[in-house]
Amino acid sequence: MIETEVEKHYPSFTLNIKFKDEGILSIIGRNGSGKTTFLKILAGLIKPDRGFVKLDNIDITNLPINKRNIILVNQETYIPNFKVKTHLLWGAKIRKIKIDEKEVYEIAKMLDVPINENKKVSELSLGNKEKVALATALIAKPKVILIDEGFSNISNRKTFIENYINLARDYKIEIIYVTQDIEDAKLSEKVYRMENGTLRFFDSIS
Repeated sequence: MIETEVEKHYPSFTLNIKFKDEGILSIIGRNGSGKTTFLKILAGLIKPDRGFVKLDNIDITNLPINKRNIILVNQETYIPNFKVKTHLLWGAKIRKIKIDEKEVYEIAKMLDVPINENKKVSELSLGNKEKVALATALIAKPKVILIDEGFSNISNRKTFIENYINLARDYKIEIIYVTQDIEDAKLSEKVYRMENGTLRFFDSIS
């Protein structure tokens, strides 16, 4: 459960959000509306001018990034020189999470990650780079994964998102993902719209 009341002031707009929810959530909205800023505040990359962020009723507002139990993934959240398998294990290693190698291969297979190719991540297609980054976050087993347009270049996007969500549920990981695609947003349990720095539940998607 994430709960937050924050303000962040910019010359062009003010982010002013009161939010409390859990599960698999998506956020839609125009570029520049505050979606990325909101995720970065939750992840600890940006400090709000006022307010707090709580995870499971614990105030994490002032905790460093590596202590928040939240991972943020965007289109460039990968280490280019790592081999695919090394990358998949990296997040769990730095978080000191024990995971069986067989489990890593099973996740890679379900998400169609090219773990058996002896390639560096930099040698992969954009879509496969995103798959590696997202799978790495999942294998690290945080409480929350924040995804900022992280599915954009994946060709079989609907299947990938559905499988990713199912794995997250298995591991009891909450997800908030930002997308410009309404069809992608519909795959979540709830959809929110960000507009001019304000986040509202969006209930008009049919």
